[in-house]
Amino acid sequence: MERVIDCIIFGHDLRIVAIAAAVCAFACFTTFLIVEQTSRESGRRRMLWLCAAGIVAGMGIWATHFIAMLAYKAAPVTAYNVERTIMSIAVAIVLSGVGFWISLSDRHLARLLAATILGAGISTMHYIGMAAMIMPHRMILDRRFVIASVLISVIFSFAALVVRKRRVDRNSHILPWPASALFALAICGMHFTGMSSAVMVPGRPDAIHGTSIGGEGLIAAVFLIAFAILAIGLVTVVEERKIQRQAASQAHRLRRLADAAVEGLILTDGIVVADANRSLLDVAGYTDLGDCPPALAELFPGLEIVQLLARAAPTEFELVTSSGDRCPVELVARPFEEGSGMFVLAVRDIRERRDAAARIAHLAYHDVLTGLPNRAVFIDHLATTLLQTGRRKVALLCLDLDGFKAVNDLYGHPLGDELLIEVSHRLRSAVGEETLVARLGGDEFAVVQVGARQPAQAGQIADSVIAALNRPFELQDQSVRIGCSVGIAIYPTDASTASNLIKNADLALYRAKGEGGRLARFYEPAMDEAMRERRRMEAELKLALGRDEFSIDYQPLADLNTGKITGFEALLRWTHPEKGAISPDDFIPLAEECNYIDTLGEWVLRQACKEAASWQPALRLSVNLSPLQFIPGNFVDIVRRILSETGMDPLRLDLEITEGLLIKEPEKAVAALQELKKLGIQISMDDFGTGYSSLSYFRMFPFDKVKIDRSFINEMLDNPHARAIIRSVIGLGQGLEMPVIAEGVETEEQLDALMADGCTQVQGYLISRPGPIAHFDRVVVQAAGPAPRSPRRNLPAAKNSAA
Repeated sequence: MERVIDCIIFGHDLRIVAIAAAVCAFACFTTFLIVEQTSRESGRRRMLWLCAAGIVAGMGIWATHFIAMLAYKAAPVTAYNVERTIMSIAVAIVLSGVGFWISLSDRHLARLLAATILGAGISTMHYIGMAAMIMPHRMILDRRFVIASVLISVIFSFAALVVRKRRVDRNSHILPWPASALFALAICGMHFTGMSSAVMVPGRPDAIHGTSIGGEGLIAAVFLIAFAILAIGLVTVVEERKIQRQAASQAHRLRRLADAAVEGLILTDGIVVADANRSLLDVAGYTDLGDCPPALAELFPGLEIVQLLARAAPTEFELVTSSGDRCPVELVARPFEEGSGMFVLAVRDIRERRDAAARIAHLAYHDVLTGLPNRAVFIDHLATTLLQTGRRKVALLCLDLDGFKAVNDLYGHPLGDELLIEVSHRLRSAVGEETLVARLGGDEFAVVQVGARQPAQAGQIADSVIAALNRPFELQDQSVRIGCSVGIAIYPTDASTASNLIKNADLALYRAKGEGGRLARFYEPAMDEAMRERRRMEAELKLALGRDEFSIDYQPLADLNTGKITGFEALLRWTHPEKGAISPDDFIPLAEECNYIDTLGEWVLRQACKEAASWQPALRLSVNLSPLQFIPGNFVDIVRRILSETGMDPLRLDLEITEGLLIKEPEKAVAALQELKKLGIQISMDDFGTGYSSLSYFRMFPFDKVKIDRSFINEMLDNPHARAIIRSVIGLGQGLEMPVIAEGVETEEQLDALMADGCTQVQGYLISRPGPIAHFDRVVVQAAGPAPRSPRRNLPAAKNSAA
C-alpha cells in the first residue's frame, strides 16, 4: 500500500492526476446513467444504448489512463505505438459493452461474471497501453502488483454493480453517484496499482515496430475525443430522462381514469406498453409495470396492431401472463391521438366463457364417469387415424372386464362406479399418455395404438393391461378382484376400414372370453400363432443360457499400416437344438423387448473377458453394448466386477456403443461412459452414419474410435454419396486424431478404395469370417513378428489363420 501511495505522490504530477480523476468520475457517472437507460429499453434500442455505454465507459477508461500517463514522472515517454494504442481503446470499449450487457441480468452470478469482464477490460487496456509506450528505459513489471491491480478492478466493479442493482430494486430516484464512485475506484485503483508494479531498468528497450505518435499529440487527442463523447453521452441521457419523465407524468394522469374501468386498458407507444390500468394488471398477473414494462409483443405474440385497428368487432387473442400462462381475451384497438403513434387496447377476459364452452364440449365427447373419451370420439378418432396413417399399422384393442357384473351385483352400483374410475386410471398408466383409451359403455373399453411394432407391441400392451387389472382393487374397505379379456385386430392386415377393424377386434375378444377370459387373442389365427411362437422363443431364449446354447465367435480387426491383427470383436451366437443357428438380428431385439438383454450382455462381457485375459499376445477385445444395459444404473459396477473376476486388463477392453444410448438421457449416459474411461477402457462409436448420427456426440463425449457402418461400405463403389460420407468420417477421425474402422469389408476393391481414402483399420470377411477363438491360434498364441513391407500381403495370412 505504501508503494502505491509513494507512486502516486512522488511518481506523478498531482495536478494532472486530479484532471485524470475528474475525467474518470465524469465518465463513470455518464456510463451508469446510460446503463440505467439501457435497462429500461428492449430490442434494438437496448443494443444501441449498450453500445453507447460501452463506448463511453471504454473512452473514459482510456482517457483516464493516458492523461494519468502524462503525469507519470518516473520515466518520460517519448512516443506511443499507434497500433497498440488503438488496440487498447478497442479492448476497453468491447469488454465494457459486454460486461454491462451481462450485468443487466437479475442473477447474482451474472454480476460477478460482468465484474470480471469489466475488470479484464480495465486491466487489459492498461497493460496494452503501457506496452504502447516508447521510452528510453526498459520496463519490468512486478507480478504481485499486477495481480493486485487486476483484483482491485474486479472487486470494485462488482461492488459498483451490486450497489446499482440495490438502487434499482429500491426504485430510488437518487442519481447513481455511489455506483459511479465505486467504478471510478476500480479504474483509478487498478491504474495506480498497476503503475506501482513498474520498475525502470536503464538501457534501451526492444524496438516497437509500427507507427508511433508523440505524447503531446496523443494527450490532445485524448482530451478532445474523450470530452466530446462524454459530453454528448451526458446530454443525450439527460434529454432522454426528461422526455421519459414527461411521458410518465402523462401516463399517471391517464391511469387515474383508466383504473376505474372494468375492462383492461393498455396504452401503447408504438410497440412498447406505456401504461395499463389495474384491471389489465390483475388479468396479466403483474403487481405493476415497474421501470421496464413488457413489450406489446410479449403480452400478445403475433399481434398486428394495424389489422386490429381495421376491425370494428372484438377479436379473440391470447394474453401471455407474467407466469407464462396464456389467457384468452377479446381485443379492441383505437387510436389514442391522431398522428402520435399511440393506441389504446381494450382487453376483456373471456376465460369463464371459454371454460363454460369447454365443459359443455367435454361432456359431449367424454364419458361422464371416468373422463375417458366416449364411443363417438373413439369412432371418429379411429376413422381419422386410418386415413392419416396410410399403410402404417394401427392396433385396435377391445377390452371387456371379467367379473364386473358380479361385483356390481354384490356391492352395488356406487362401488361399481368407483371400480370403473380406478380401471380407467390403470388403463391410462398401462398404455401411456400418447395412446387413446376410450370407454365404449358399461365395462367395455378400447385402445388405439399407432406406429409401433405390430403385432408384438399390441401383445405387450395387452399383457400390461391384463396384469394391471388382475391386481386387487381396494375400494370402500373392500378388496375387489376382477380380470380383463382383450381382442386385438391390426390395420391393414385384418381390415381396411374402421368398422371392419372394430368387428374383427370384437370377434377376437369373444374368442378370448370363450377360452376362459383374462387373456388376449388376435383376430387372425396366423397372427395368433405368430404371437405364440414369439412367446415360445422368448421362453426358450431365457432358458438357452442355462442350457449352454450360447457361444461367442470372434472377428479380427486388421491394421492396414502394419498388416497385423490388432484385436477381435466378440459376437454372440445362439444355436437352438432344433432350429439350429438363430440370427442375432432375431434374438437380440427379442432380448431387448423382454428385458433380458442385461443378463445376456453381462454373460457375453464376462465370457469374452475371461477368454481374452489369456490371449498371447495381449490383443484388444471389442464388445458391443445395448443402450438398455445402461438403464438400471449399475452397469459400471458390473464392468468393474467382471474385470476383477476375470483378470482382464481394462486397457485392452473396447466397449462399442450406438447413438441410441446418447439420444435418451444423454447426461446419464455420458456420466457412465466417463466412469468407464476412468477405468482405462476405450469407448467406440459403432454404426456411425446411420440413424440420427450427429457431430454433437463427439462434443458430448471424447470417443476413442468410430466405426463406419457396413451399409456404407457395401455401397461405396457404386454410390458416390456413400463414398463421400466415408471420406468425411475418415477426415473427421483424422481431425480429431481418432482411429476410424471400416466394418463389413468383403472385397479387394473395397479395401483398395478405403486405403486410398486414408482408412487405417478394417474388419470384415475379406480379413476373416467370425469364428471361435481357437480358429485364430496363429494370431493369439504366436507372438507377432515384424510388420511386412506391404500391409496388403499380410492380410491373406490373417485370413488364412482363421481357416
